[in-house]
Amino acid sequence: MLLQAYGYEALGVRDKFSVAVVFACLSARASTLGALAMGSLPVRCGRLTGRRPAGRVAGILLLVCLLLTSARAVAEQPVLIVDGAQSAIALQPYISYLRDPTGSLQIEQVVQQTGQFRPASERRDLNFGYTHDHLWLSLDLVSTADQLSDWLIEMRYASLDRVSLYSVGADGIKVQHSGDTLAYGERSIGHRNPVFALRLAPGEQRRLFIRAHSAGSLTLDSRLWPAAGFQQYSQKGYVLLALYFGALLALGSYNLLLFAVLRERSFILYVCFVASFGVGVLAINGLGAQYLWPNLGTLGNRLLPLGISLAATLGVLFAQAFLCTARRTPRLDRYLRVWAGLAALATLATLLIEVQLALQLMSIVGLVSAVVLLLTGVICVARRVPGARIFVLAWLALLIGGSLLALRNFALIPSSFITINAMQIGSAMEMLLLSLGLAARFNKLKRLQEEAQKQALAAALQQEKVLEQRVAERTEALAEANARLAAQAMQDPLTGLANRTALASHMQQAMLRTRRRGELLALVLIDLDGFKDINDEWGHAAGDRVLIEIAGRLQAFARGSDLVARLGGDEFILLSEGIHNRQEVLVLAERLLQAISLPVALKDESVSVGASIGISFSDGIAPDSETLLRQADQAMYQRKRSGKQGVVLYAS
Repeated sequence: MLLQAYGYEALGVRDKFSVAVVFACLSARASTLGALAMGSLPVRCGRLTGRRPAGRVAGILLLVCLLLTSARAVAEQPVLIVDGAQSAIALQPYISYLRDPTGSLQIEQVVQQTGQFRPASERRDLNFGYTHDHLWLSLDLVSTADQLSDWLIEMRYASLDRVSLYSVGADGIKVQHSGDTLAYGERSIGHRNPVFALRLAPGEQRRLFIRAHSAGSLTLDSRLWPAAGFQQYSQKGYVLLALYFGALLALGSYNLLLFAVLRERSFILYVCFVASFGVGVLAINGLGAQYLWPNLGTLGNRLLPLGISLAATLGVLFAQAFLCTARRTPRLDRYLRVWAGLAALATLATLLIEVQLALQLMSIVGLVSAVVLLLTGVICVARRVPGARIFVLAWLALLIGGSLLALRNFALIPSSFITINAMQIGSAMEMLLLSLGLAARFNKLKRLQEEAQKQALAAALQQEKVLEQRVAERTEALAEANARLAAQAMQDPLTGLANRTALASHMQQAMLRTRRRGELLALVLIDLDGFKDINDEWGHAAGDRVLIEIAGRLQAFARGSDLVARLGGDEFILLSEGIHNRQEVLVLAERLLQAISLPVALKDESVSVGASIGISFSDGIAPDSETLLRQADQAMYQRKRSGKQGVVLYAS
């Protein structure tokens, strides 16, 4: 077990036969020494179990050498013991690494050179930056779980070209491959990051070798996960990325619609900037190689520098349009044009030069562009350019994110969740702020332009303004007249009460409410008695005065939910909702009759009128509105035939 756990090379042997011999000697000598220590073996004539003292000394020396060698191996590379109860395990403390500058080493050669591995614990992290070297990682682990356990090794940086896992054990060497230049269907496990499966039996010991190479930043931070725990962790990561790209898609779509409506150049530049930046981020986090270009292979490596470099170019063009530098800061605008041209050339170069140089060029162009645009924003803030403040905040967020990512790519700062995802975090804040700034800046610029135009054209357009004012007055008067006509269409012109049209509309709604509430709807039809005599004796003006007075009394008498309408002539309607019993309406009608009978002043004299009142009821279903009105009319005429001045409830 000791030989398997720490490697044959650690004991200075090269083949399995020698290993077996040494292991047998080690076992025999260990058991002999143990027996001697327990006093279970007799010592006779300087012999131990029939062996010579010189042989016994040699065996002890061999055992000590082997134990010291094993202890040295343990000190250089601790063994990772997994018991099935751990969650995520950071592997750096247990890893040793070996550089392969030529990339020619094979697994058989690496197994023979484990003594040349260096412990990764000496390093700050496993970010080797931009390098042409191939890196080999070595890891020993042993399972103390009491049952078969499944594990996953995750390389936490998605943008790795090619990663292979060699698992060495009693059953030989098992190989798995992954990386973003490998077709997605050929990866050992389908995931945006390089992930490898590992199944350990109880007590099983394995030595793992990981071979990695990448044109980009060679970041080899890794974790060992229980299979179930990794699934939960992975799902959360995909959800966060989905939220990020969902926000980018929403912002891009929203501003594309604004461009379609306003035809403002800054909006379409913003949309193109978001799209190109999104391509770069899709490449760096592995989603692009998983979903959009799974079979693109090594060509997919160029989408990252192409997307980010193009985004830097479009960012400069967007800044020129957003801040109106050509008009407000002409000299600064010329410098921006020069840098935009250089960034465009760098974008083109990412398609032609070596991928690693393209990625380094991308980092430089992106960082310099962010600094240039931040300085541009500061200058524009000093010159009070509209929208410059929010522009500075946006590019400051992106500059911080881009700087952290670039410094991490060059291995100047350690890799972590923040530094790996710094560009995504900064870009999300930047794009949101720019989207808000677009709307604010556009509105402010429009207002400033309108004010300037009005001041410049004030004298020449004075007559036109007068004409516009007259047109506006006529339009307003026409609108008021239309409003009055609409009101008159629903009002009785003499009394101001609702007319037949308004009554019909209101009655339909009242019927629905009555049916829903399970109440009664009362229609009270009022016909004035003696009104014709007043008209004949005092004239129509006096008659109109009486109608207006009676209408006012009815309106004052009605409840808030009631409707008072004039059918025509001296006939009025009171439509009352929320009635629970008929007697209630009868009492209301008697009081209404008293109010109507009060004298009406006409100049120096006063006159009085009576009223014949007919009442009908509906539960909202039957009778319908027309029948309800007809029944009230029949009840009213029944009252008139009986001598006028009174109230009659309709009865079939």
